[in-house]
Amino acid sequence: MKKIGIVICNYNKREYVVNCIQSVLESKTDDFDIYVVDNASTDDSVEAVRAAYGDRVTLLVNKENLGGSGGFNTGIRKVLEEGYEYLYCLDNDVLVDENAVGALADYLDAHEDTGVAGSIVYHMDYPQYVQQYGLDIDFQHFTAITHYADFLDDGSIPDVHECDTVATCSVMIRTSCIKTTDIGIMPEDNFIYWDDMEWIYRFTLAGFRVVTIRDSVVLHKMGSNARPANTFINYYMWRNRMNFFMRYTPEEMIDTMSYRILSAVFDSLYESMYREEHNIMRTISYSFFDAIRGVRGKAAEHKILPNDANDDKLRAFLQGKRTYFLMADGSETDRSAADGLTADRSAAEVGSMQEAAFSDAEATLHSLNPELERVMDRQQADVTIGLCDYVMKMKGGDHGIVYLDTERNAIIDEEDWMAVDNYEYSKSLFVYMNQAAFLDAVFSLRSK
Repeated sequence: MKKIGIVICNYNKREYVVNCIQSVLESKTDDFDIYVVDNASTDDSVEAVRAAYGDRVTLLVNKENLGGSGGFNTGIRKVLEEGYEYLYCLDNDVLVDENAVGALADYLDAHEDTGVAGSIVYHMDYPQYVQQYGLDIDFQHFTAITHYADFLDDGSIPDVHECDTVATCSVMIRTSCIKTTDIGIMPEDNFIYWDDMEWIYRFTLAGFRVVTIRDSVVLHKMGSNARPANTFINYYMWRNRMNFFMRYTPEEMIDTMSYRILSAVFDSLYESMYREEHNIMRTISYSFFDAIRGVRGKAAEHKILPNDANDDKLRAFLQGKRTYFLMADGSETDRSAADGLTADRSAAEVGSMQEAAFSDAEATLHSLNPELERVMDRQQADVTIGLCDYVMKMKGGDHGIVYLDTERNAIIDEEDWMAVDNYEYSKSLFVYMNQAAFLDAVFSLRSK
């Protein structure tokens, strides 16, 4: 039989999945079978795959959308049942290089201590930029770090990169690692997001090497920059991130984790309230309490709401303005330049970082009012914009400046300053009110 069982999970991406399959079939190796799992698509994906490829692929059609984890697991179970040596998981919006599949198999053949090998993933629309090259779990900030994200490939990326986990947009797994351990298949109770990272992290915990390799190259579309129609991402990203760290944080770090996670949840809730994004705030609140109560699987319909993310207040303020002056606010980046040099940052690096921040701010301001022009003399400006890392940390700032951070939060008027002044106390109250219940939930989950 063939060595590799390839699983492609699809939901309503007919054209992408057809192109994905075609790229796989053009691989230099043919030592594989393809299983396409369709998650109850409504865009005729199944018919399109059948018409294009017939019996060259095996279609597994779910009666309902089981999410990313449930969809992949339909194919993973089949690959394990059939006895393939390697399992290759592939997102439907990926195009693989002709050597991508074979390179992963060759690496696993040559390195028996490696359980998982992932590809180097480039942006499909900007193929000179890396999208990801493996991830590490950050137990300091309790999030995931994506390696080489948006990195312009200059040839310095290592040929092999060891990491904690890999996203399953393009990853090959030694099936014996699953069969001889309690790693299991993807955690279906996530439904989507953090499911693949949690699954592959289990291989790391079980003692298997997890790597990404440069010889396996793929392009990944991964959605668009358009604003999502609803709060789907907000719910699953928050709930599943919390659940991950509730499960896997080392015992001696649980108290720290509880504080950091609760602080991060509060920041998102407070920002949503500040920007009058009430649906986003409600969804994050649902995800937080569901994580504490152990609610898993597909979210109840009333918890996914129309996306009301907005820049309405800043946009309204900028209307009628014609000129602006841009300045650093005197925070770390500006101070580093003023002090001459820091121990690990040159003047050139500081200047480059500041110019990049200015460029991003200009793009934001022009998107809200295309008629705005930047001037280099503050006295000639209708408004002065001070850049900062986070507006809620600007307590005591200059009330004559409009502060803008990297998330497009802005301090415009005295009402905003009042919210900034109340931020630290409100955060302390939120953490104090919820930490005991959160820790109870953590210990209850881990006892199971």
